[in-house]
Amino acid sequence: MIFIDTINKLTQLPEREEQTHFRRRRSKASQDSLTLSEAASHVQQINLSYEYATALTPTDSIIANMLEAVLQQLEHQHVHVEALSQFAPRDSSWQLTLQTPPLSQNDNTPSYADSAKDLKHEKQFKRIELHLLGSDGTDKPCLLTFIPHHLSAPLRQALFTLNPMQSLTTPYTSNELDSLPQHWLFEIDQDGESEPLTSLHTSAKAQTIQYNGLQIWFERQQDSLPLLISDQQLGYIYIGNYETYSAREDEPEEHVNTSGSLDLNA
Repeated sequence: MIFIDTINKLTQLPEREEQTHFRRRRSKASQDSLTLSEAASHVQQINLSYEYATALTPTDSIIANMLEAVLQQLEHQHVHVEALSQFAPRDSSWQLTLQTPPLSQNDNTPSYADSAKDLKHEKQFKRIELHLLGSDGTDKPCLLTFIPHHLSAPLRQALFTLNPMQSLTTPYTSNELDSLPQHWLFEIDQDGESEPLTSLHTSAKAQTIQYNGLQIWFERQQDSLPLLISDQQLGYIYIGNYETYSAREDEPEEHVNTSGSLDLNA
């Protein structure tokens, strides 16, 4: 269980809306007028580096543990999610580059380019009703929706066979749990690199995970936030407390943030 001590009540997921940071907006061209160049513009490359680590919050802890619980079921073994900011050096020796998954389509109106098979595939998603159980008896129901992109056949099958009703025991109370959103929309994509953090690899024994190239994003009302990646040696890594900037832009001026810590023994 990843656990972060908290003093203040959670009020919302961090929005981090500074101008220098990447935001993948939901607005999109209509299907009738969509061209190849416009479609390509929705796929962007973003970078994470040490100077954009923000302090880990109880919200980060809860999200990481929700995803860890799901990943353990997909893997059929005990896996551990670790925060990148806990072990990545605070210097310029590394940088993480990610490619955003496709935008989710809210409009299922068919176009001439659509086939019946494509439309059926696009409508597939997995929902899990997850009850977050607090140390004070709080029961916070959350509806998790996973939208898949480019998943291998074994991962897709494992995802869609997960139990739709689950619970997760947490060390938090109503002060932290009641203010969380009830609906969570995640995009899960397996089109990333198998070893995105090669520069951080050591001679230590590699983690044993099945699903390389995995990326999980959290869709908010106006944008998406990268939350988790997999690395063949390092395992499943939480990155939700990092600001991001577009690789198309000049890198912003360096600034220093204090990264929090996770109590992995909780």
